[in-house]
Amino acid sequence: MCAAPGSKTFQLLEMIHQSKEPGLLPGALVMANDLNVQRCDLLIHNTKRMCTANLIVTNHEAQNFPNCSLAKDYSEAYKDNCKSQRLEFDRVLCDVPCSGDGTIRKGHDMWRKWNSGMGNQLHLLQVNIAMRGIALLKVGGRMVYSTCSMNPVENEAVIAELLRRNGNSVELLDVSSELPELVRRPGLSTWKVQDRGSWFQTHDDVPHDRKNVVLPSMFPSSNITEESHAVCGYVEINTDNRGSFSRNCDIEETSNINHDMDGVSTDPTSNLDCTSNVVNSKFPLHRCMRIVPHDQNSGAFFIAVLHKLSPLNGSQIQGTKVQHTLGKGRIKQLHKEPEPETRPCETILTCQQNNVLEVDDAELLGRRQNLSADNQTSKDKNSTEVEMVFNDVKSGREESGDIMKLQKQSRWKGVDPVLFFKDELVIKSIKSFFGIKESFPLEGYLVTRSTDNARRMYYISKSVKEIVELNEEVGEQLKIASLGVKMFERHRSKDGCSCAYRLSYEGLSLLLPYISTRILYASPLDFHRLLQYRTINFAHFVDSRFGEEAASMMPGCCVVVLLEGHENADSILKDPTTIAIVCWRGKGTMNVMVSPPDRTDLLERMAYRFGIKASAEEDEKLMDLTREDGNIMRI
Repeated sequence: MCAAPGSKTFQLLEMIHQSKEPGLLPGALVMANDLNVQRCDLLIHNTKRMCTANLIVTNHEAQNFPNCSLAKDYSEAYKDNCKSQRLEFDRVLCDVPCSGDGTIRKGHDMWRKWNSGMGNQLHLLQVNIAMRGIALLKVGGRMVYSTCSMNPVENEAVIAELLRRNGNSVELLDVSSELPELVRRPGLSTWKVQDRGSWFQTHDDVPHDRKNVVLPSMFPSSNITEESHAVCGYVEINTDNRGSFSRNCDIEETSNINHDMDGVSTDPTSNLDCTSNVVNSKFPLHRCMRIVPHDQNSGAFFIAVLHKLSPLNGSQIQGTKVQHTLGKGRIKQLHKEPEPETRPCETILTCQQNNVLEVDDAELLGRRQNLSADNQTSKDKNSTEVEMVFNDVKSGREESGDIMKLQKQSRWKGVDPVLFFKDELVIKSIKSFFGIKESFPLEGYLVTRSTDNARRMYYISKSVKEIVELNEEVGEQLKIASLGVKMFERHRSKDGCSCAYRLSYEGLSLLLPYISTRILYASPLDFHRLLQYRTINFAHFVDSRFGEEAASMMPGCCVVVLLEGHENADSILKDPTTIAIVCWRGKGTMNVMVSPPDRTDLLERMAYRFGIKASAEEDEKLMDLTREDGNIMRI
C-alpha cells in the first residue's frame, strides 16, 4: 500500500515468477501503490529490471484507495455472485509510514530528527491505512502490517485498534513457527504513552486539552469511550482555547528532562500514582513479532499477520465521522465525491465507503473552506473555458470524432489514460514481420497511454487485463502510473522497413520463445563487440558468416542471440539463461537498441562468464573504422 522505493515489490514479483518457464506468465499480479509521484517513478525504475507484465503501479493515498466496485451499495458488493465486480486481494502488505526509529543504526539523520511525538502523529494515519487494507482483503486472505519502529503506539496499539474495530471479522495469527531462524520477540501487552514529556497509562490520565492529540486507541485499555474514534463514533474536539489544540508539527521539547511545562514529572515510573494497576490489552498481542537490533545485528522491525475471517459490516467500512466544536457552534463535514487529485497528506481521517473527507483540526478546516471557495470559482471559470474550446473544435471537426477524443481523456489530471490497442492491421504487420506464433496472444493484451499514433505499446497479463477492464467499468477510479512491460516502440527510421514498430529490450525475454524470424546467432566475441561499440559494419565482425547473414537480412529490427556453442536454435530460445539483445539492421551496419545501463550489465556478465575484455588497441582501431563508415544510426 506504501510501496516505494520498491525493494519489497521486487521480491514479491520474484516470488510469483519463481516457477514459470520463459514466455509463460503467472496467474497472479502485484499492485504497488504510493502517494508520492516522484516515489512512484522511483518504484517504476527499480522494478523495471524485472521485465514483468504482471505489475500495476498506482498513485493514491493508501487510506483512500478506491473500492472499484460495480455494486450499487455495500450489501450487494460482497455477495458471492459479485466477486468479479469488485477489487479484492489475496494478500496485502501494509508497510505503513512510521517514525523510523528502528533504522537509527543506518539512518544517522534520525538522531537529529527523531522525537517522542512522531509516533503519536502517525498513529491515526497508520490505523486508517491498515483499515483500508483489511477492507480490500478477500475473506480468507492475509494482511501483513509492518513498521521499522519500536514505538508501541505505532505497532501494538494499531493492531489492537484493528482488532477492536473489526471484531470477529479479523484475527491475529500466531506465526512463531514460520522462519525459525529469525530471532524475534513477542509483542507487548502493556505500555505507556508519552506526550510533551509526560507519560500516561490510560486515556483518563491525559489532560483535557490534549485528549484530541493523545487518542484512546493509543492505549492498551480495551475500554471504548464516546471519545474513541471507533467505528460510527463521534470525536468531539474542543478548540475554544487557542492553546488547547496542538497540530502534529507543534510538539515542543522542554528544557527540563524530568518535568514538562506544567511541572508534571516525565519519569514513566513516577508520573502515575504508585497504587494504579497496570493496564493490559485483552487482545493476543504476543502473537506480533518484534525484531530488535541487538538480537541478530539488524535494524528494528515490527510485524503482525492478520487473517480476514468474514466480510466487514457496513459500519466498519464507513469508518468514523468527526465533529469539530468551534466555540458554541459545530461544523460537520458533509458527504461529497472526492476530486480525482491527490489530497494533502495531513488529511488522514477518512470514511472509505462514501469517500468522506474529514479534517483533524479547526485550522485545517478553515483552510479547506477557503480553498473550496477558490476552487469553486476556478471550476466555474474552467467550465466556461472548456465549453468555449469544445464549441470551437466541434464547429471545425466531425462531431463523432471529437466526442471520441474527449471520452479518451484520463479522469486524473496529469496522468495518461490506459487504452487497449485495437488496430488489427498494425498487430497483424507486427506478427508477420517478427514471425510471432499464434500461441502468444497479442490481441486484447496490448495497451498504450496515448490516444492517437501510439508511440509505445505495453503487454499485460490476463490478471492485469481484468483489473484494467474493471477500472474502465467503474470510471477509472484507479490512478494508474504504470502497468505491464514495454513490448513495442514506434521507430523513426527511413530504411524502408515494412513494420512501423520495433521490439523493446524490456519485453524481449517474454516474447523471445515465440519469435520465428528476424533472429541472428552471434559468437561470444561478436556479441561482446556489439555491446561494446553499439554500431558495427557488417565486414568488421569476427565471424564472417554472421556478417553475411546480417547483410542479407531486410532492414529493420532484429534479435541477436548469444550462441555459446552448438546449441539447437529451438532449445536456446526457450532456455531461461539465454542472453539476447534487440538490434537494428541498418544500411551496412548493425546497431544495438539497448540502454547504457543494460549494456553495462550484459558486458559484466559476459566478462564473468567468458572472460572477454577488448584491448585498448582493438578498441581504438574498431572505433576508427566505425567513424570512417559513417553509418551510425539513431532510432
